[in-house]
Amino acid sequence: MTKLSDITSLVKWAELNGAELSPDVQFKEISQNNIGAIYDGKTTPSEDTYPISIPFKLIITPRTAISEFGKYLKSTDNKNHANAILKFYLCHERNNADSFFRPYLSLLPSLASIDSPYTWSAQDKAYLKGTNLGNSLKENLGSLVEEWWEVINLLRDDIAKPEQHFVNMKFYYDFKFYTDEDLDEYLNKEEVENWTSFPNFLWASLILKSRSFPAYLIDESCNKNDAMLLPVVDLLNHNPEAKVNWDVSDGFFRFKSESIQPGKEIFNNYGLKGNEELLLAYGFCIEGNPRDSVALKIKMPEEKLKEIEALGIKLPTIDDYTNAVVAGETSEVKTEYSDGVLFFINADHIPESLIATFQYLVQNTWEQGITLRMQLAGLNHLRLALETKKNMLLLDVPQESTRHKYIKWYIESQSRIFSTAVKQIKKSEKEILGAEKSHLITLKNVYKKDGKFAQSLLFLGFPDYESILLSEFQDQCWILWLMRCYNRGEYAEDEYLPEWIHDLFVRLRKETDITAQEVLNYKPIYDGLFPGLPDQLPEIYGKGQWTLSEFIVAAKLLDLISFVRGKEQECILVDQDYK
Repeated sequence: MTKLSDITSLVKWAELNGAELSPDVQFKEISQNNIGAIYDGKTTPSEDTYPISIPFKLIITPRTAISEFGKYLKSTDNKNHANAILKFYLCHERNNADSFFRPYLSLLPSLASIDSPYTWSAQDKAYLKGTNLGNSLKENLGSLVEEWWEVINLLRDDIAKPEQHFVNMKFYYDFKFYTDEDLDEYLNKEEVENWTSFPNFLWASLILKSRSFPAYLIDESCNKNDAMLLPVVDLLNHNPEAKVNWDVSDGFFRFKSESIQPGKEIFNNYGLKGNEELLLAYGFCIEGNPRDSVALKIKMPEEKLKEIEALGIKLPTIDDYTNAVVAGETSEVKTEYSDGVLFFINADHIPESLIATFQYLVQNTWEQGITLRMQLAGLNHLRLALETKKNMLLLDVPQESTRHKYIKWYIESQSRIFSTAVKQIKKSEKEILGAEKSHLITLKNVYKKDGKFAQSLLFLGFPDYESILLSEFQDQCWILWLMRCYNRGEYAEDEYLPEWIHDLFVRLRKETDITAQEVLNYKPIYDGLFPGLPDQLPEIYGKGQWTLSEFIVAAKLLDLISFVRGKEQECILVDQDYK
């Protein structure tokens, strides 16, 4: 646990090495186990005053790591390894009693005190089931293992390594077999002297994730995701409302905040972080955090991705979402969307690209662009996906510790976002249904307008429309009615049998080659209806063509011209221009 005396020693070390701190900046214990910087000045500092200025020599960057640690490596040429080398450097220097940065490194929190979900017990991780973190934690950890493995293999053979070094390397091969219980035991073995171990690398990764700044601020040659550590500045606590300013000039990184008030705490702003990132990197979260989001990952073939982008749908990248300096958990450069397209939803917004993607994914061979049927079907598929994810959340978390309180806040926030998103989708759907009512046909419409067909359903045991909804016979009703539309020429002209359905049936009948497997699949259902119906109701089912072939075509047509709505799974036909 960090002591105030240790921070005082760090500040003194920083000032002895060129740091410039206003005498009005005083580090004090704000509350139990919480030390922060207080501005003791009697007046607000002027606009051109920077209370904290840190010289470049005190800033730890990838360049620092490569300069001092590069001699231990076979190669430092790969720029994608910059952050990974920096992490290994931190592990090494934390074990180095003579390190120039020891006054700073000794103050950094241990892996256990960060309390990241990576190191939680299997039971506590289980509470995250169905959440963003619960779905991605093991995958993210795997990416860190790969990053660690890349750089541990860069270590030269002739340098001194910990006694456990080769045991450390064995973890790479064992990791995929580890259960959450195994990981709980292994990852909490943070032995500082065993600096090449993965738990130490995980510690360094979380230090960068929680405390780093963009390295390009002081070194334009760095990649945008390269990180740096700023001693003293990173002691400031987080306030998402704080307005901070950074200035880099004359070999210094200078910090000030427009929010500084006499006698009040000086805050940094870590960025607009949701609870997932706060919990993962810092071990805490905020109740009702307005920056929270939920994620949907959609995996699609590359050709589908190209087709979606050709429609003008802009798919998101990680840069659209992350506020972290260390955006990725691996240094390996991956093909864009190779693991799927990740969409984030917050309480105020469902990305239009997510809606459009779901709408595109239900496109059939007769449709071009985004049709009315696709709009409605896509909304319902998205709604179902969100409701399914919401129902997976475990809201009943026991309040046995502060950690459990944070878990509960995180899950409750995810649940609220899902509920809000579903409401937004329902509203959009209602607006479309109202505006396009004349292009839609429900089974209720058919039941009211085609009296003879409705009466024929009595023979099948359905005295009213509601009884059909309560059964699993809705699709069969539609198939029978579509076949009736196909045979519309056999009936009176005033019967409700839309011509557009007849024409599409004729078209599909010509385009369809019925397979033997389809015959096997549909024949039991068909035999359950025929020949009973023609014998009992010849005035409807005894006219025209009602063979198994027409039955199969009708089932295919139903899929092409309909969408399914809501929990009741109501099937609705859509009249539109099918190309």
